[in-house]
Amino acid sequence: MSKQRAAQPQPKSSARLATTLSIIAIIVSVLSAGLSWWLNYESSLPAISAKAELTEPLTPGQQIHCRVLLENNGRTTAKHLQPTIAWKFSRADIPFEATYDLGLTTVAQSVPVADLVSAGHETLYSTTDFTLAHDDDVNAVLRGQWNLYVYGKIPYRDIFHFPHELHFCGYYRQVPGSGPLKFNYCLSYNDTD
Repeated sequence: MSKQRAAQPQPKSSARLATTLSIIAIIVSVLSAGLSWWLNYESSLPAISAKAELTEPLTPGQQIHCRVLLENNGRTTAKHLQPTIAWKFSRADIPFEATYDLGLTTVAQSVPVADLVSAGHETLYSTTDFTLAHDDDVNAVLRGQWNLYVYGKIPYRDIFHFPHELHFCGYYRQVPGSGPLKFNYCLSYNDTD
């Protein structure tokens, strides 16, 4: 008959090692789940873009009309949009700075929009409260001496109710050899968080 050996107790250091490895496995698992959630969150955000265009040619003494086309190319709805569209007429050699105070060359208008669904489109219309009073003013824009800026900010919330804000900016400039004014994006202020 063979004798059975008695089980030998494991050393305390092995138990500590097993506990430490279990804790590390739990931490890695939690971090992995958190990273996975964040990547899913980031890829599911709304992705709003804005493009402004004149609806009529510039005419001395007439108000200026434009439309701003909004698109949501993201996977989820952008909620509670609160767009503000502003206009500015300034010399081309002065760097653009977004201002929303009402001055002689800046006009801001808030346009109500509720939500913008994924793959949704919305068109906002805006009219200036100022005019390019004379042919010289219109020609200064056509020659690129003065810029007519259309810009705005659009705060909104994602589906988790986190706040975001889109900024857009462009100006009109005559392209040599072409008829209508061409919308050019500003070098700054076209961003979203």
